[in-house]
Amino acid sequence: MPRYPYDALPSLLGDVLQERSNTPKDDAIGASVLEAVSSLVASGLAVYEKPEGGTAPLSSFGVLLASSGAGKSFHYAPLTEAVTQWCAKHATQTTMNQYQQQAAHRVWKKQVSHIEKVIQECVANGEDIEVIEALLANVLSQEPLPVANQTLLQDDASMQAVLRSLEHWFVSGWIVDEGAVALNMLRAKDFPTLANLSGGKVIQHSRVGEPRKEIRGFLTTLFMVQPGLFKAFCKKRGEELKASGLAARFLYHAVLDEWIGSEDAGHAIVGRAHEQYGERVTAMLDELHARIRSGTKDLPSVAFRREAKALLRDLQERNLGLMAQPRFAHCRDFLAKLVGHIARMAAKNHVFLGREGDVSAELVEMAEQVCWYHFEAYQWMHDPLEHEPQRVRDAVTLAQWLNDQGVRQFAYHHANKVAMVIGMTTTRLRSAVGELFNQGRARIVTLKGKHYIEVLPPADRLDNVLGYGGV
Repeated sequence: MPRYPYDALPSLLGDVLQERSNTPKDDAIGASVLEAVSSLVASGLAVYEKPEGGTAPLSSFGVLLASSGAGKSFHYAPLTEAVTQWCAKHATQTTMNQYQQQAAHRVWKKQVSHIEKVIQECVANGEDIEVIEALLANVLSQEPLPVANQTLLQDDASMQAVLRSLEHWFVSGWIVDEGAVALNMLRAKDFPTLANLSGGKVIQHSRVGEPRKEIRGFLTTLFMVQPGLFKAFCKKRGEELKASGLAARFLYHAVLDEWIGSEDAGHAIVGRAHEQYGERVTAMLDELHARIRSGTKDLPSVAFRREAKALLRDLQERNLGLMAQPRFAHCRDFLAKLVGHIARMAAKNHVFLGREGDVSAELVEMAEQVCWYHFEAYQWMHDPLEHEPQRVRDAVTLAQWLNDQGVRQFAYHHANKVAMVIGMTTTRLRSAVGELFNQGRARIVTLKGKHYIEVLPPADRLDNVLGYGGV
């Protein structure tokens, strides 16, 4: 199980995590919420220029895999407090804004009615109406629209409710601690919709009795799910999830059950970094609100410095090489999107931290460390051996370990030492050897009176079914 690289979070984000966490468990939980909040507020203020061309949103999709009692709420409430307080403050202003809009709309209707009467008189008298008609068109274009109710944080929502929210308020966060419930509510056609939203595509949405609408919104998600429930979900609907491209668009944060209870509650404080973080989130939400009220739809874009682009190209070459390796067959879809994750995260951090100019190579390097953690968590979560018996998984582990050592055999009387090195009991190691014998992949050889277990190249079963390469 990989551990979150807390020292790869830049500047203010890293300072906040340091204040709240001193264990791998709290690193993963705290980082998942920080990623969601920073993406939420940044996504409404800018997009980033992809090195290969075009632009993409700064919003992110995340999954936190943590069992009950891990401490999700302990971190969620303080790290989203600035957002919830901002929402509560603006909710009290909504009623007043609605009254103001109604008053303005009545004045507007009077103006339209007056101009229409003038037009009628002109038509009756045979006078030219070109000028007055242009005036009417101008007034009609200035109709005071209903106040757009902001729904920054979705909770008990459906895909339809999220899309309705994005119609009027183009930024939203679907962050839920009962992530399994939210995932199970999704229909098959919702997977591609979410995948398209993550890429910034316009969604063609229609409802009964209403014309088709085009929705371009920026949705950030964080589904907090117990690992067992998520594995059950993937077993049932994993093929749909991967086929839609959505599975590889999630950033996975993982908490082992063994880590639960390791926290020091007295360590987590609301210090200066937390205060600065809250101030930054509030300022960005104020800027977002002003942008929406002004009707501004085009977002500025942030680009990458030349050295940052070169680094992203090198990482893409590396990932293509990894995709060609059979042992990564089950996670090629994530590898294909890994550089996109890195670029988005670096650009998002650039915007959130208020950096000037283009995105630096340093931010790309730090984002690469974090996204590599997400890649390792993806491998762990979607390992095709997950549903195989323990002896089969141990057989693959043993064969891979020998391959990594550059050997094909080990002395039978060293079984205890080999088991200890690769993290197994001796009983499990012997079962793994037995499994390799059953697969026709192992044999006993005798050299100078000593017996050795030799592991042979993999049979078709592991090559074709599980996608693992030779050892």
